[in-house]
Amino acid sequence: MIIETTLALIFIFAALVMFHEFGHFIAGRLLGIRVEEFALGFGPKLLTLFKRGDTEYTIHPFPLGGFVKLAGMEPGQEDIADGFQAQPIWKRAVVIFAGPLASFVLAVAVFTSMGVLWGFPIGTTENRIQMVSPQTEASRIGLRAGDRIVKINGKKITEGSQMTDLIHNMPGKQITLSVRRNGHSFEKRGVPQWTIEYLGAVWSFKSGKQATVDEIGERSASSKAGIRKGDKLASINGKPITSGAQFADAVNANGERKVTLTLARNGKTIRAQAVPVTEWVEFMGVRWNFPGAIAYQTPKKSAIKFGDQLVKADGKSIKTGNQLLALLEKQENKSISLTIRREGGLRHITLRPTPQDYRAMKSDVYSAVGLLGFMPEQTLIKTGFSDSVSKGLLITKNLAGQLISTLTSSRIKEEIGGPIMIAKMTGSAVARGSYSVVTMLGALSLSLAFINLIPIPIVDGGQLALLLVEKIRRKRFTSEQMQVINLVGFAILALVFITVMWSDLFKLSQGLVPQ
Repeated sequence: MIIETTLALIFIFAALVMFHEFGHFIAGRLLGIRVEEFALGFGPKLLTLFKRGDTEYTIHPFPLGGFVKLAGMEPGQEDIADGFQAQPIWKRAVVIFAGPLASFVLAVAVFTSMGVLWGFPIGTTENRIQMVSPQTEASRIGLRAGDRIVKINGKKITEGSQMTDLIHNMPGKQITLSVRRNGHSFEKRGVPQWTIEYLGAVWSFKSGKQATVDEIGERSASSKAGIRKGDKLASINGKPITSGAQFADAVNANGERKVTLTLARNGKTIRAQAVPVTEWVEFMGVRWNFPGAIAYQTPKKSAIKFGDQLVKADGKSIKTGNQLLALLEKQENKSISLTIRREGGLRHITLRPTPQDYRAMKSDVYSAVGLLGFMPEQTLIKTGFSDSVSKGLLITKNLAGQLISTLTSSRIKEEIGGPIMIAKMTGSAVARGSYSVVTMLGALSLSLAFINLIPIPIVDGGQLALLLVEKIRRKRFTSEQMQVINLVGFAILALVFITVMWSDLFKLSQGLVPQ
């Protein structure tokens, strides 16, 4: 696995840097700037493959990347007619911007071709682990990405739904997992931790005997009551809560009446009151989770798929479980027209329920499951070319939005990783297969495109910012000024590198890295 991971890292870094540099190369050539060298790798020149025109194509000994050497790149070399510095501002800007643009194009090419070459993960879940979340029971017992669960408590497992159903139905109870990894079989024993959805928040017991708020929905009952992520539950209606079973008993006893919660937050005691709302509705085998009206559980032959979002029922907007219940109770066994959001598009589905379907309808103000802390893989389903392109563009758009949101928020410290994190994630991708490695390449190329546009001297974004200043002041920077600017840029990059490496090492030492 070490050899495979090393080869994958070389492939990823080489592809990232070479494609980025190719953007600079092709822009320079098209604009009449002489390219002296196009190099694969770093370090002293190892050999020259060939020379075409004025450009040498070379190999260097360290294969993690490459570079392009343009004529007249240094400040003060404006006298080289076909050099970079002799060009007008717009040409220099195009050459610089072409690098991030090429990285973006590579990401788009990867994501839009996935459906044709590998498929998209839109099928049923498999009994194989995609990712193990840090500081969970799965991480504690040593499960990893790529592991296949073949038995649970001696019961043979052949698909993901069997696996998740058994784990979800055994919160707080020890289970035995038979695992296959790289051709070897072994057993792991763990206890699925109670995870309860209540008042629009997710309460987890993974950190001990107190339930901690892991997630909280916007405009949920919890949010309106002032409950925050990270709050720890002390009691419900004055009764101490030290286990998932006690939590479930307390909310069952309270029902739909106003509930009083006592919480611990930063050493302080907080009291919050809220009226419970319907957390889920199960109808015709489909379980809709709220807030969001997301299909969490679906039968095999249902037209509704896992992850679908219910937008409307019989033309009426559905935003709460109570709204869905009220509509279903008035149907009197009639057919129901649903508007579903799936993969960014809207679909219309007609249900034809029977009297038995209405009698079997279920709902509650909470849900409780056992979780080990891993995400199962989904089956890859190949698509046609047009679907591959449309889905790939949607993936690119969503990832770009997430990346911009991360880079402009306080989450950047937690979510941005450096070389160590990339190496760890590459190892996990290799364990899952070529699809995951290429997907990681696409995601990193998209990240490279945006990060390179940050206005720090030395990187492309900083160079573009300097050209803008030059345009405004109508005067070039002198060689001495550029030396100072570049020194500042190097200092900033060194500080960023040290910070990111320190963050990576801290995450590794504290077990905060997904497996």
